[in-house]
Order: sequence, then C-alpha cells, then structure tokens
Amino acid sequence: MTYQLNEAKMFADITGGLAIIINAETGVYYGMNSFASSIFENMIQGASLENIVDNVAAMDGAPADFGARLDVFVQELLAKEVIIAGEGAAAAKVNPACATECDFVISWDEFKDAQQLLLADPIHEVREEEGWTPESNSLNPDKEDVARREAKMNHR
Repeated sequence: MTYQLNEAKMFADITGGLAIIINAETGVYYGMNSFASSIFENMIQGASLENIVDNVAAMDGAPADFGARLDVFVQELLAKEVIIAGEGAAAAKVNPACATECDFVISWDEFKDAQQLLLADPIHEVREEEGWTPESNSLNPDKEDVARREAKMNHR
C-alpha cells in the first residue's frame, strides 16, 4: 500500500530531517521526531509500506514488531487525514541514523496553540471577484463560514 500527503487539507515541510505538517482547515499542526519524519517522507514520496518495513527490518537493532508500529502510525495519520491512499513505486530509504537515534520509536505530536493565528490569515478569506485589498468589503464575513471554522478548531 502507498500513500500521499492529503494536499487538499495539509501542508508539509521537512527541514533538517524533521517534518512539520499543518492542517490548513483547522490550524492544528503536527511535529515528528526524526525517525517518524524519515518514514513519513518515504511514504509521501511513494514508497510502499512493505518496502519501508523491509528497509527498516534490514537495519541493525530493528525491533521485530516494527511492522505493527508502522501500522499504528499509518492509522493515526489516516485518522487525522494527513495522508490519503496514493500511487507510487519509490524505493524506501529510511535514514538508519534517525532510526538508531530514536531507538526505532515513531513519535509525533499534535499542537493546537497556533490555531487562531494560522486561521486568522485574511489572505485566505478573500472574494475571488475582488482579490485581496485591505478594505473590509473584500473579506468574506460569512458568519456560517466563521462558525464552521470555529467548530473545527474546537473539535480537533
């Protein structure tokens, strides 16, 4: 099975070996340790789960239950809509230094502290026919849309 980033909802950046993923709809963002980041990067580049398991299993010290750990990670990513089913045939190249540094622990955290800041960006709240201008009439003050966004913030 292969997966890809859910680009309809998520933005992802992997810098310095660490992944940061932002949910554009809710303002929730996720941070991963270097091992999870390496796995995630391989996944969204098209490596199959089977290929990732084989790649990690060949590393010294790899835990026998790595496949089960990967399945849990994938299910969590799917539940948060970070990834969706995809197509790909890339070879997995999980960083062995990250694996041993993290003791083969796949770790990621969810952060909600910047939700209001990330969702308050007025550039994303423009009317297509008017574009972005600093005048308030170009913003979409639709109360139903605001309520929908606030409900998403409170339920994620």
